[in-house]
Amino acid sequence: MIKKRRYRLQRKKKVGNILKVFTLFIPVILAITVIRLNSSPSLASNTADQELSEITEYLDSLNREIDLVKKDLAYLRYVRRGEIGPGQGMFQVLDDMGISTVMSLAIVNTLTDTVEIVNHRVAEKFEALMDSTEPERVVSFSYKPNPSVEHRLKDDGSGEFVYQRIDHPTTIEHRIYEGVLEQGASLDQTLRAMEIPGSMVGVVNGILQCKISFRTDARAGDRFKVLLRERFFQDSIRIESHVLYAHYNGVRAGTHEAYRYEDFDPKSSYTAHYTREGEALIYSGLRYPLDRLHITSPYGMRRHPITGVRSMHWGVDYRAATGTPVYAVAEGVVVKSAYNRTNGNYIAVRHSDNYTSYYLHLHRRSVRRGQRVQSRQVIGTVGSTGLSTGPHLHFGFKRPNGSWMDPLKKRMIATPKLEGERLVRLNDQIAEIDTFLDSLSTEQPSILAQKKEN
Repeated sequence: MIKKRRYRLQRKKKVGNILKVFTLFIPVILAITVIRLNSSPSLASNTADQELSEITEYLDSLNREIDLVKKDLAYLRYVRRGEIGPGQGMFQVLDDMGISTVMSLAIVNTLTDTVEIVNHRVAEKFEALMDSTEPERVVSFSYKPNPSVEHRLKDDGSGEFVYQRIDHPTTIEHRIYEGVLEQGASLDQTLRAMEIPGSMVGVVNGILQCKISFRTDARAGDRFKVLLRERFFQDSIRIESHVLYAHYNGVRAGTHEAYRYEDFDPKSSYTAHYTREGEALIYSGLRYPLDRLHITSPYGMRRHPITGVRSMHWGVDYRAATGTPVYAVAEGVVVKSAYNRTNGNYIAVRHSDNYTSYYLHLHRRSVRRGQRVQSRQVIGTVGSTGLSTGPHLHFGFKRPNGSWMDPLKKRMIATPKLEGERLVRLNDQIAEIDTFLDSLSTEQPSILAQKKEN
């Protein structure tokens, strides 16, 4: 807090020095002009009007510059800036910026309706403009998760924030990486040596491990191919990456392919990697509790959106409309189907591994205690009952010993196999990827395949 205040003071001092320089220049200019006029009477008689006109114009220009600097100074007085540091969350940064708990709650609750503010990265930036007459009131707020996107909130005059998203131009690049496993090298090591982003190396390993036992079946000479789609800001700052295609051919492992399927809704739980036949490439007996995933509050310490008290959040909150179907994540027995003032309508299902899944704040409950349910069976609908700010699903998981765990550490899928309309859509996307791959030259291990602005 002290460092930020010192930075603001230094900036104001710098602008103040500029004003002083401008102020000093004015008498100097006037003195020089008087000397010139006194030293040359003929010049005075011939060019006095022109000189005075030029001086007046120049002084007007200086005054305009001074006015602009004064406006900047006035603006800086009411601006507060911050950025995510190691181990920090959004509430901590807002607190460091000197923003009250009430305003922080209003900002976060408004943003989470549209933006997933989880998994913050170091250096994400925030800026708040405070009211000149009410120093505790935020009149506008800006959040930049990366250089290409800005989320803005502005007070509409009634105390409510209006949301606006600003997207800056980015570049899409497709890259193909091809290689051969050498003696003693793993796929992971080989991919990292080709400078593929670490997160994408993990994705490639994860989807191929569903079909290949690398510990026993990988051999020197096995070949692989990976197609990445990456988005850059100003051609150099990587914003996001996706593995569109992965291929592996081995003497013992055989030939395997994986394609990224993108569903109709960008937040759909069905967006994942599948085989040509639509088989999901992830080891999991669990299904997602919703078809659409928009996290408004993750597992861990947080400020409660209603009370403002900092406390442990024992689950994950997913935003969804009232009436949205809620599914059992796996087969099991309903051990609780009840109502209380905090959880509202809630359901708990114990599964065969003795883990128990929890579904809170439901609008309706469709199952009763003791009933056996199947994976992906509708057990209720999203609501806002109990202690809740709006329609959402609080989803939790308890271990067999009764302790809570982060549900996101459980691997879940929407379906083991795509069917119907989604399978048709997958086949269309596979055809596009295959055509794209066929059109590219692959003479080098890593090739920049295509560039386009979006």
